[in-house]
Amino acid sequence: MKVSTMNLFLKISFIVLGVALSSFTQAQKVFVLNLDGAIYPSTAEYIENGLQKAADENAVCVVLKINTPGGLLKATRQIVGEIMESPIPVISFVTPSGAHAGSAGAFITLSANIAAMSPGSNIGASHPVLQDRIPDSVMNAKMTEDAAAFIRSIAEHRGKDTTLIMQMVTNSRSFSADQALENNIIDLKANNLNELFALIDGRTVQLSSDKEIVLHTASAEVETIEMGFKEKFLTFFSNPNLMYVLLVMGLMGLFFEFSNPGGLVPGIIGVICLILAGFGMSVLPIDYTGLALILVAIILFVLEIKVQSYALLSLGGVICLFLGSIFLIDETPSIDVLQISWSVLITSVIVTSAFFILLVYFGIKAQYTKQKTGTEALVGLRGIAMENLSPKGRVRVNGEFWNAIAEDGDIAAETEIEVVAVVHFKLTVKRVPLLTK
Repeated sequence: MKVSTMNLFLKISFIVLGVALSSFTQAQKVFVLNLDGAIYPSTAEYIENGLQKAADENAVCVVLKINTPGGLLKATRQIVGEIMESPIPVISFVTPSGAHAGSAGAFITLSANIAAMSPGSNIGASHPVLQDRIPDSVMNAKMTEDAAAFIRSIAEHRGKDTTLIMQMVTNSRSFSADQALENNIIDLKANNLNELFALIDGRTVQLSSDKEIVLHTASAEVETIEMGFKEKFLTFFSNPNLMYVLLVMGLMGLFFEFSNPGGLVPGIIGVICLILAGFGMSVLPIDYTGLALILVAIILFVLEIKVQSYALLSLGGVICLFLGSIFLIDETPSIDVLQISWSVLITSVIVTSAFFILLVYFGIKAQYTKQKTGTEALVGLRGIAMENLSPKGRVRVNGEFWNAIAEDGDIAAETEIEVVAVVHFKLTVKRVPLLTK
């Protein structure tokens, strides 16, 4: 009995030891997220999902690698909130050398429990701007004060020196990694992840729940969480330039399909482009006044075909298209990476205007050009009377036999005739006078 009891005790001990070792091993996992590129709502969703996964797997910490010019402040606030309320420590790392945490990226960097940078990287220049607008002094002051209060609250919460950090917003200042470290803007500088893990190993960080955690990262297992397909898809089509081009192409495709029904291909391509543009518009701050102006421009181009306005409608269409393109992105505070670039805007307006104006030109020209198909195309053609027309009979025109009626009396057989009109598939003809020397 003693031997059996001892064996049972040993088995239980090994099980408990195994569970403990398993938990210890799991606790040494570090998750890495990549914030590379402009900040969109899909970026916030990606970081939120990554933090949740790390928390579910009881990771020791999350490292957020940052290289961004900035982005939408609404998405930035969401990311900052997720980081500051995270149940596990978050380390921001502006890397590699040459990377930058610009504009909204600086807010995210500073919100982490530990902020680090690689040599040669920089942080700052966080003054908000309006999309495609020149803000008045009141609006500019309100935006600047709001962004300054936001970054001040982050800096105070993380125990940073607010004096220079505030100047990132108020004076658009930017700092190198060395400057940021010297002025207590960041906590440390590291060349790569391995060096970062060695430097933060053994550090104690305090979470929002007032819980303190000692980091054990020297020999941690590293797992990188990549964006999912949906997040990549939304991020790709969130590009305002791509969204704008797809929108214009979609409208052109539908216009061409409705103008020439039965082609199918332009209509299918147009619908696909509009659906993809819709993905972009669902995450970008769209000004519906701009979108309405673009739709009005298309309507004016269509009306030009129906109404003879001597190009006034086309001119109005070009103006509406240009203004609509400028106002398409809402005046949400963000950096210029979310603007439609002037090169894309002007090129698209010129190409689209030329496309519709050419369609209008050919449409009007067709109205005044002699018809070359159907029965009306027979008018003016010559043929031979196959029998005496007195005044009715048969004639041959263009290799075909037709019932005809003579316009000017009787016409003898074998006489050359000319078609004057076509009424209910019956030709009205006249005698072609003989040439005299």
